[in-house]
Amino acid sequence: MKSQFYENGLNDENIEAALNEADASIARLENDRAAIADRRRALVEPAYKTVIANPSQLHHKITIGAVCTNEGMAAGDADALAGLLALSATEFADRITIAAKANPTMHAGRLIVSMLDTCARELSAKGLFETWQRRLSIYAEDRAEWLARDEEFRLNGLWRLEAMTTNQRWLVRVTCQILRIDLPGDLSRGDAADWLSRNGANLNYMDFIR
Repeated sequence: MKSQFYENGLNDENIEAALNEADASIARLENDRAAIADRRRALVEPAYKTVIANPSQLHHKITIGAVCTNEGMAAGDADALAGLLALSATEFADRITIAAKANPTMHAGRLIVSMLDTCARELSAKGLFETWQRRLSIYAEDRAEWLARDEEFRLNGLWRLEAMTTNQRWLVRVTCQILRIDLPGDLSRGDAADWLSRNGANLNYMDFIR
């Protein structure tokens, strides 16, 4: 019996070209998948809304929050969930793969809840830090924008005569608690801004904003 050897007809250059073509095809599929997901979101959005015509940020939070509570999450899980969502895609995939092997029949929502329970302390700490960093970024941007305003407006603008804002009132109260000093009483918006500036502004970020 004669032995026969069959060549696949591909040399190294052809193999490399085939792999590159396969990678390009995969990339196109991923782009197509993302585009389809965007179209699906647009299609499921009702053309005419009888209840919420222009949903507010609060409406979005309540609606998304309802999905989480339906899976058994509670307010105490928020920090851990934020930490889980802050993981890199690779680390998240690794963790969920391990969890899925331990609970192969559990649906994804409950699996995520179990991950939050298993690593609650670690994920909560990460979530708190991520939230703090996000707020720091927003605060730094707002402060830079404020300092860029005309100095005359900042020092003598009519805004100073308006009532203290809710955020100012809260920040004054927190600052007094941290520094163990008495509340200054009811201040105008300008006086509150001056008082906060003299006492370190937002103490959460005083070591990071100069």
